[in-house]
Amino acid sequence: MRPSTARRVRSGLVYAWLVVAVVVVCFPLYYIFEGALTPTQYLNEGLPGLVPIHLGFDNFVRAAQVVPLGHQFVNSVVVTFAQTVLQVAIGIITAYALVFCRLRGTRAIFLVLLASMMIPGETTLIANYLTVSSWHLIDTLLVVFLPFVASALTIFLFRQAFLSFPAELREAAVLDGAGHVRFVRSMLLPLTRPTLVSVTLVSATAAWNGYFWPLLVTNSPENRTVQVGIAQLAASEGADVGVVLAGAAMVTLPVLLLVLFAQKFLAGGLTTGALK
Repeated sequence: MRPSTARRVRSGLVYAWLVVAVVVVCFPLYYIFEGALTPTQYLNEGLPGLVPIHLGFDNFVRAAQVVPLGHQFVNSVVVTFAQTVLQVAIGIITAYALVFCRLRGTRAIFLVLLASMMIPGETTLIANYLTVSSWHLIDTLLVVFLPFVASALTIFLFRQAFLSFPAELREAAVLDGAGHVRFVRSMLLPLTRPTLVSVTLVSATAAWNGYFWPLLVTNSPENRTVQVGIAQLAASEGADVGVVLAGAAMVTLPVLLLVLFAQKFLAGGLTTGALK
């Protein structure tokens, strides 16, 4: 076999493997959205039900009648927005203090933050529940995101990115008379934008996908998030596959759009400063 022919064969095999991988990865998403728009009686036909012919929004209407998914969707948006904004803001302020303020004991504080990342969240679950219960916050929207407004992982990622910031630019900003707020707003965050976007994406995804804690601290359907509502929908309408898939589509679509729009920042942002 000639070298050029061998290269073509290898390239063809690689492309074939990539096509298979894409199909395997994307098929569940296709099934969710196609099934959400297809009545259950057609989905039960097997492979013919995967052809997008009988499309409609009846499954979404039925899902909203069984569980208040619209209200819970708004709750999830509010929780995700509040938790992400507070988590990112606290992460920026803390990482800035650790890197640029030259305070005593910052290394010890950072080691404590790293140690907290090694503690499973399940071990602090009871303590958090007892705390918010003593504050009479059970079954409120505030309690869903309050324990997560600070994250050691967010602080760690911002610290690593800030360590890679050129020292010359910091010195120039100080000589120019820039204060802390001006330096962060005008120089630090614009130059570490990939990390800012990727950390925001990770925080927002984690907040949106939260399930066990919202289930534990909320009792009424009006104060629960859409993730808990989908679980209730699946429990009550498990036989109606189309209705369950309609709820799953409502949960999947926001995260999918968020990842598609911010994907170019994700890999670069998470590896910025990794060698520091």
